[in-house]
Amino acid sequence: MDAQSPGRGATTRGFPISDLIGLVTQGLGGGGIASLAGLLGSDEQKTTSGLSSVLSVLTGALARNSEDEQGAAALDAALEKDHDGGILDNIGGFLGNIGGGSGAGILGHVLGDKQEPVAKEIAKDSGLDLGQVMTLMTAAAPLLMGVLGKKKKEEGLDAGGVAGMLAQEKQQVEQSGGFDLGSVLGLLTGGGGGGSSSSSGGGMLSKLGGLLSIFKKSK
Repeated sequence: MDAQSPGRGATTRGFPISDLIGLVTQGLGGGGIASLAGLLGSDEQKTTSGLSSVLSVLTGALARNSEDEQGAAALDAALEKDHDGGILDNIGGFLGNIGGGSGAGILGHVLGDKQEPVAKEIAKDSGLDLGQVMTLMTAAAPLLMGVLGKKKKEEGLDAGGVAGMLAQEKQQVEQSGGFDLGSVLGLLTGGGGGGSSSSSGGGMLSKLGGLLSIFKKSK
């Protein structure tokens, strides 16, 4: 099975692929992966592995924060207003100006000041260095939001539906093995590891105003 047509439970270079991760990879296509690899100064194998890990972490963080009703509502509102998947129709343009997009802002809300510790963990698994992973995270965040918005629109999902979909994706990655998602997510609550317990208060995504102001800058 190639990277452009992943199925449930598939892996990319040994890393778990959920449906959302597969859709981002498919949206990028071979040309997008090659462009990302060139941007990072790496090869396509490491880039694909790193992308899968980054998307796993971002999906897991969004899922856990969306367990809180306010966090779920904030994410749903952002998707409804500004993320319809249009970013996937202009991959070349997006990749040509990653720094000018909203990736850094999204990461700030989803991962907070734990971006570097999270990136270090991903670097260990992917073979990329810290700077390369940070760049990949900045690219991946708006793409994931675009895929989420597209699925919301196509499937008619409300806030609960989006939260439920993310929870299923997170569980799938956790059960697939090959990437210790629970330990990485533990960094976000200061635990440094240990399972997939929910964060209290909905985490950073419960800050509705800040979330919407950041996410509206990039579709």
